[in-house]
Amino acid sequence: MAQASQQGTLNLFGDVRPLPVGTSGKDPLLNANVAEPLLRPARNLMLQLYQDDIRVDIYDALVYQNVSRTFDGAAPNSLYNRFNVEMSFRTWSLEGQGDGIFTAQIRANNNLLDTPTPSEASGSFSSLDVIANNTGFLFNRFEFQQEFMDKRVNLTIGKFNPNDMIASNLFAWDEVHQFMSGTFDGGNYPTGYGGYLPMIGLQVIPVDGMYVSGLINTGVGEPRELFSGLGDGLYFAAAETGVVIKYGEKERQGRYSVAWMNSNVGPETTGRDDRVNGNAIALLAQQEIGDDVALWSQYLLSSQDLGPASQEFTLGISIENCFSRANDGFGAAIGWSQPSERYYSGWRENLQFETYYRMQLTHTVQISPDFQIVRPTNPAADSGAVFSFALRIVTSF
Repeated sequence: MAQASQQGTLNLFGDVRPLPVGTSGKDPLLNANVAEPLLRPARNLMLQLYQDDIRVDIYDALVYQNVSRTFDGAAPNSLYNRFNVEMSFRTWSLEGQGDGIFTAQIRANNNLLDTPTPSEASGSFSSLDVIANNTGFLFNRFEFQQEFMDKRVNLTIGKFNPNDMIASNLFAWDEVHQFMSGTFDGGNYPTGYGGYLPMIGLQVIPVDGMYVSGLINTGVGEPRELFSGLGDGLYFAAAETGVVIKYGEKERQGRYSVAWMNSNVGPETTGRDDRVNGNAIALLAQQEIGDDVALWSQYLLSSQDLGPASQEFTLGISIENCFSRANDGFGAAIGWSQPSERYYSGWRENLQFETYYRMQLTHTVQISPDFQIVRPTNPAADSGAVFSFALRIVTSF
């Protein structure tokens, strides 16, 4: 059961540490904390809940993006905002088994300038900014996890993202703090891989250093509905096996895995009448090569029917704690994608580069300048390079 709080009576307006509860805002560039008096009641309440095994995470991400050239008269500027609230709490602990954890997440993405996405404006096949949509408030995540066998088995049921369990790139799976382009976090994988869908997942650690994961979901669903798609006869199934190895005196960690996917859902599938069928395979390699430095790579080979890309290869480097500054981070990656002939007949191959630097500006605010180079894949657009300049501001409450 949840542990009793050790703080006694809650004082909403008492002293509070300057960091968001459950997150780290250490070593800011600026020590100014002008919002602290306003945030103090919420912080104190969140701290009390955190000590009672209830974690509340609230952030807001604002992304401004400009592309150097557009076609069809599209506006070059975009401004997107994401507001996110997530709550997790431990429902119980079973001796010799593990914890039960319930998580709920509410998210709102909004196109503030009501302009085309940077990808649409430039004629790019792959998303340049994966928070670029307009969904209003919705339940993204509504899941329950239960651990068994001394936490070696984890069963998850509810609405969540396949990226949580299958082909997860630990260095490029969070567009709020890492890469923004869909090319680098599975955005061009088969259709059922993307988004939050009703599903069942299982992870097993049979021996130390090895894991096996599997899941099945509804393939498609309405974002505004909690458990849509059930009973429609559509599915996305995936399994992954991987190893975690360590080498050297400092035990640098590497993770290598292969994932297999099967589905009857494609980008244009809406029901039984337009089902497809196919398979995909993804290979991932992630290796620490120094203190806080990692190289990573991904390769996808997919049936033409399943998703936007029939092949994709990415290679990147990620550095955390840059210049010995906690929470600062740097990333650079290149990607090549071959658009599916079924959905993008005649389109060019995608070539893309992205780099960013994430800076902890204050205890609560991170800013990340982001730069991308992409060759437009739409044959209606000029094939010359398009440059994307972006500024991402993330505020933790």
